[in-house]
Amino acid sequence: MRTAVSFQDLTLSANIPCRIHAEAVAQDQVKIEVLWEDMTEEAPRLQIDWAMPVQDMQYMWYPSCGFRRSLRVDWNEPVKSHISSSAPVYVLFNDEGENRMTVALSDALTDIDTAIGVHEESGEFKCTVCIPLDKTGMTRFYSVILMRNREKMSFAAALRKVSAWWEQDCGYVPMEVPDAARLPLYSAWYSFHQATIAAEIEQECIRARALGLDTIIVDDGWQTGDGNRGYGYCGDWRPCTGKIPDMKAHVQRVHDLGMKYMLWYSVPFVGEWSEHWPVFKDMLLNYIPVLHCGVLDPRYPAVREYLMETYVHALKDWELDGFKLDFIDDFLPSTQAPAPKDGMDYILVEDAVLHLMQDVMQALRAIKPDIMIEFRQHYIGPAMRTFGNMFRVGDCPNDPIKNRVGVVDLRLLSGSTAVHSDMLMWHKDDSTVCAARQILNVIFSVPQLSLKLDAIPDEHVSMMQFWIGFAKEHRALLAAPMEVLSPQHMYPVVRTRLADEQAVAVYENCVVDLSDAPVTYLLNATAGEHVVLRSTAGRVLQVRTFDCMGKCRAEWTETTGKLWEISVPVSGYALICG
Repeated sequence: MRTAVSFQDLTLSANIPCRIHAEAVAQDQVKIEVLWEDMTEEAPRLQIDWAMPVQDMQYMWYPSCGFRRSLRVDWNEPVKSHISSSAPVYVLFNDEGENRMTVALSDALTDIDTAIGVHEESGEFKCTVCIPLDKTGMTRFYSVILMRNREKMSFAAALRKVSAWWEQDCGYVPMEVPDAARLPLYSAWYSFHQATIAAEIEQECIRARALGLDTIIVDDGWQTGDGNRGYGYCGDWRPCTGKIPDMKAHVQRVHDLGMKYMLWYSVPFVGEWSEHWPVFKDMLLNYIPVLHCGVLDPRYPAVREYLMETYVHALKDWELDGFKLDFIDDFLPSTQAPAPKDGMDYILVEDAVLHLMQDVMQALRAIKPDIMIEFRQHYIGPAMRTFGNMFRVGDCPNDPIKNRVGVVDLRLLSGSTAVHSDMLMWHKDDSTVCAARQILNVIFSVPQLSLKLDAIPDEHVSMMQFWIGFAKEHRALLAAPMEVLSPQHMYPVVRTRLADEQAVAVYENCVVDLSDAPVTYLLNATAGEHVVLRSTAGRVLQVRTFDCMGKCRAEWTETTGKLWEISVPVSGYALICG
């Protein structure tokens, strides 16, 4: 390293001659500035290093960790984040779910490597953040703020603090969320896949509307007659006339049912069998043979203009209500992208993606201010919140646990952005209580359903109607600030509270703290009928229990002990007052 300075417990170094300055801008924040004169042939980078003892730190979370909450070691590969993948935040917490150190960066655009791992020789965490200065968009000066929050607070509160910091202090002002984006909806992907026939979609919308679903998302297949998956025909974005003869009239018929209409696009993909392939085959970040498509390079102005015009024309011509913009995470970061070429007006992919999405949102909102835009894990960081107002869990068909974990992860990091579940589906012969548990696992999100409604039993339909109604009736409570038990165990208990009401969902057998809320909706998403509660002894409570269809099954008065057991129907709930 050619330059190195120390500040507090940090070592700040760069592999080029430069001036590095650091100052504390808050109790838990350090601002780091780098000023340099000339680039060298070696790729310039800033490195931030520190160490800390592993004390009462048993787990680690970051946005792309999935089910892995265990500590990493210092010889693991670094974790990456950039504008269209994950976000630069890491939480070290203990068995009680308390924050011990939350690390976050103000730069959510650059492709940054972060390594936080146990150094076995010393029992310390070795922490390294590596920032490629030539990929930041800066030519002489770069600035970043490092947050290291050591406050004693819950895991959930630590993440909310980072989300608010990004929004309020770092300039990532989120896109407004229309009310329709917070209401349960129907997705045609798992139910129809590419067989998106207009008449069949419209009949399904009649059934979905009767369930209380307010929007439909029509997914891949509307633009092609090919049903072999892959994306070889993406890029022309004209309705397949054999499926949808008149798109505007089709959308209007759905509108006439009282539903909104969103349409899917694979943003960066252009298929090798599309008419646009000859136009863009030399403007690609890469080619994906198995999918028969290329990934467009947004550094070309022609690419950005083409994409923006595609969505603008669709919105105007068909009077859509929103877009499901897919695969934005396939835009490669600049560290992996081909070298810039003639005809490009951006050097960095990240800058081009930011420009593309800003222009698209500005154009679309000029036409329809309340437009809905859905993004999917893992392009869910603070920058993406500025031009997307619906964040959905990544595909996990028939997997309630992964759906629940994805929902909670997104809720804790996404502030006011509407968080949606992955599309719910199950086998038609599954039991009603098992089907209901799919919904209960995502009850703190906006549920998306995706199954053929005329092919499932009437009992399933009645159950869905009840829980969709419950989600809509109590959506303010369910969307209130969230607290979670045992993040390391995939959130076995999730709680929200609004004024005098709380909703508590129980997913695994454990003791649940009732708290002092006058009204509790206790949702039983376990496989058994008994829930053990902890409360102040001697409380006199009125209890009513309901099954998964919303039918009252029992009613009684309970004088509580410190620990007491309550019987709640599986996939049902108890209303506890007092």
